[in-house]
Amino acid sequence: MSLKLFFKFFIIFLIALGIFPLAVEYFVPQNELLVPKFWVLFSFFSGLTLIIVLSAFAMMRISNKASGYALLGGMTLRFLLSMIIALIYIINFKVEPIKFMSNFFYLYFFNTVFEIYCLLRNLRNQNTK
Repeated sequence: MSLKLFFKFFIIFLIALGIFPLAVEYFVPQNELLVPKFWVLFSFFSGLTLIIVLSAFAMMRISNKASGYALLGGMTLRFLLSMIIALIYIINFKVEPIKFMSNFFYLYFFNTVFEIYCLLRNLRNQNTK
């Protein structure tokens, strides 16, 4: 997958991922289903996904083994940074646990799935060459 195609997928992914929270925020404002500063978390996860995938793409240019290391390192980095952000967020904001967990894992899960999809698609393209 070329970087141009990746950025197209990434923009489409961000729009698709942001539609549901925007709809909830617009159509159900009285229930406040989103945590405070949700869009900051959204930006953090999106930026982290972008950094991890771009670094994995760079490592894939070196070798297939390096791309595997980049994938594992990126997953570990994502997990550690996400848990640090969750801790900082919980310390600074008083939120309902169920609401926070649903918002947090919505962002964490879908960004991780997108990252894995892009990397597997890239690895599959390398195997056909």
